[in-house]
Amino acid sequence: MRRLRALLAIVALMGAGPLAAAPWQLERSDVETVAAVDGHAYRVMVAWPEGEPPTAGWPVLWLLDGEDNFAIAAVTARRLERAGARSGIQPGVIVAIESGGLARRVLDYTPSAPGYAIPKGMPAHGLAVGGGDAFLDFVDRSLRPRIAGRLRIDPRRQTLMGHSFGALLALDAMYEGRAFSHIVAVSPSLWYGDGVLRKAEAKAADGAGAALLLASAPSERTVAGLSGTDGKALVDRWRAGGRVGRYLSLPGQTHGSTMMAAMTAGIAAAFGKEAQ
Repeated sequence: MRRLRALLAIVALMGAGPLAAAPWQLERSDVETVAAVDGHAYRVMVAWPEGEPPTAGWPVLWLLDGEDNFAIAAVTARRLERAGARSGIQPGVIVAIESGGLARRVLDYTPSAPGYAIPKGMPAHGLAVGGGDAFLDFVDRSLRPRIAGRLRIDPRRQTLMGHSFGALLALDAMYEGRAFSHIVAVSPSLWYGDGVLRKAEAKAADGAGAALLLASAPSERTVAGLSGTDGKALVDRWRAGGRVGRYLSLPGQTHGSTMMAAMTAGIAAAFGKEAQ
């Protein structure tokens, strides 16, 4: 009888399969859905540090493509924070916005370029573009007050980090003078818009603007003929206007892997003591 009961218990556990295990969770984090003016719903993931915030509030790292980047950024930031003086990383809040499907991502992450359509052979050909300003307005007018109402954050230390089209949007936010102290642009899609980004760059006032970190792999290349190193020239122009800028080369990486390769540098830009 004892053997039978043991056997039945084993069978019951086997039958339960993965449902018997608890899901992995990240402490001090949550997810909520926030609707934009046009009714589109975004999932917004937030992670915050332990303890009381500093007098000025916690710095914030705003992450695009949040569904891909939230967990790795939060865990990495906390690990670096625990290292203390060895890492130079302070506690901070991470706010990651889910991009949703490809069509919505392309619309949200591309600057307005009247009359422009993504040409054949390029990523996202045929999809609607030009909704970047509306998306940044959503961040500024809806998400910033929402986060500030929940957590004590430092309005002077706000970093926006994105990859590919997300990096394109981050650069556009920088040129527009949106309220970010730091911009981290990883492998930006500089080919987009027939020079729309250069026009925005030309309008940016000298000496004003966020500190820029642009990262890319030297081997990155698009069918438009732009290489990963074209970002270095952009950083040089930004610095020539009396601003702070740094180019981070990521040798050995591909377009798909550069965001993870640049994550620690992005966290340091947002939460590092030297970035204050």
